Amino acid sequence: MVNIALTRQFTWPSFFTCYVISLGQIAFGYPAAIIGSVLAMPSFLKYMKLTDSAGLVTAEGNQLIGAINGVFQAGAVLGVILNCWVMEKWGRRSSLIYCSVLGLFGGALICGARNIAMFIVGRFFAGAGSWSFLAVTPIYTSEMSPPALRGLFSGMNGIHIALGYALASYMGLAFYFAKDPATQWRGCLGIGLLWPTLMLVITYFIPESPRWLLMKGRVEEARSTVLTLHSYRADPEQELACQEFSQMKTQADLDKTLNPSWLEMVRRASYRKRVLITAGFAIIGQSTAVLVINNYGPTLYKSLGFGTKDQLALQCGWLTVSIFGNFFGAVVLDYFGRRPLMLTGLAGCVIALSIEAAIVAEFFPPGTNKAASVGGVFALYLFVVVYAVGVDVAGVTFYSEVFPNHIRAKGVGITIVALSLTDLAYLQASATAFANIGWKYFLLFIVITSIGFVIMCFVLPETKKISLEEMAKIFGDTEESILMYAAEDVKHGPTLHALGQKKSESDERMAGEHVKEV
Repeated sequence: MVNIALTRQFTWPSFFTCYVISLGQIAFGYPAAIIGSVLAMPSFLKYMKLTDSAGLVTAEGNQLIGAINGVFQAGAVLGVILNCWVMEKWGRRSSLIYCSVLGLFGGALICGARNIAMFIVGRFFAGAGSWSFLAVTPIYTSEMSPPALRGLFSGMNGIHIALGYALASYMGLAFYFAKDPATQWRGCLGIGLLWPTLMLVITYFIPESPRWLLMKGRVEEARSTVLTLHSYRADPEQELACQEFSQMKTQADLDKTLNPSWLEMVRRASYRKRVLITAGFAIIGQSTAVLVINNYGPTLYKSLGFGTKDQLALQCGWLTVSIFGNFFGAVVLDYFGRRPLMLTGLAGCVIALSIEAAIVAEFFPPGTNKAASVGGVFALYLFVVVYAVGVDVAGVTFYSEVFPNHIRAKGVGITIVALSLTDLAYLQASATAFANIGWKYFLLFIVITSIGFVIMCFVLPETKKISLEEMAKIFGDTEESILMYAAEDVKHGPTLHALGQKKSESDERMAGEHVKEV
């Protein structure tokens, strides 16, 4: 028996591998966020004929701005669905290549756009590539992480989402000072081509997911990856890594016998429960108005009385704060667990958004009360902190760990599609809504998130420090779970024990013999 504490599962190879994979979230966050800065640039609005001679956005301009944001989400839906097939058939590394190629193609179109039609087409492909990164990197990192530290290792995805957003804001502010009007917006869009290029390079240096390899029968490759990534200093004989591999292999052998169809995910109660919880939380998380605030941040700061330069600077600060929020969330996720942080995140967003709506409603027209303007900025900053900790980090980690091997890509794909469609609905309407009803648009998000919080209090399970192979048991599929549980050793503390899929004494003996063979 290996006497190694669950909390001592850190290895540099697994950490570094998960870190570079999670960099793919910059390739998601940057193109998703850069549009907020671009839409604040008069040079872009004038070039694309979205404003009139007086510099005011036209009625047609509002509709086109809505289309610019909405088509990005529409591309996401198609891109993510196709990516599910790529992940299952060709693997996680191939999925990164798929995302990168789409991101480069779409990014090149929007950077070189000669008219609004070309720009909108480019946004479709950029959305397909960008959002596909959001689906694959959490899956990839969760499958490469040790159970006790999966929150930290997968939580790095949230950090890099925030970093992508922040870099977009920094570049938007930097290029705002460019003398050439075209450079102002083409320059910051062109920077977006760097991140998918980086991920193409990274794919040559990272191993394939051992769980995907096992599902494809490539046992020796999977074994080599697990022993390389999960060789713990306190376990020089690699007994724990062998136990982990044994559990993975036994579970993969079982998963290969199960129905992985889209229909089965609706028909089977335990799979349906997973989809409803993850997709439901994704919808509620986006109903906090996070992407509306991100994409229309400068517009919101304008409503508080700030000029263009201050709008871009405040947007930079808002996104910088989110990096620290995501970092804190990743560090504490394995300690506090997913459920408490996810619920706290939703409740905190409702409180912050309520403060913001009250300030904008009470002190109108904008800029009439300096203290109120500062309070409005504080509310938006508070919002992004609680969102980062509870929805970004905890949510993204949760989505990627609750589905079994044979439907993980589909399950996460459905969740991301639900998230994207929610953003599509909100962003398509946001420009018109802000122009016509202003702060009252926030009431929609406050009500939906409040209702969602109450529902999630009753349905969200806790998944911290549970191996992916054990996850089925918390959804009622005990016959599909190859258990590895923590038992308390009086002398040595928590240790890992590998069990077979049934709990009889004979099955336990067989599981123990299988571990020794590995």
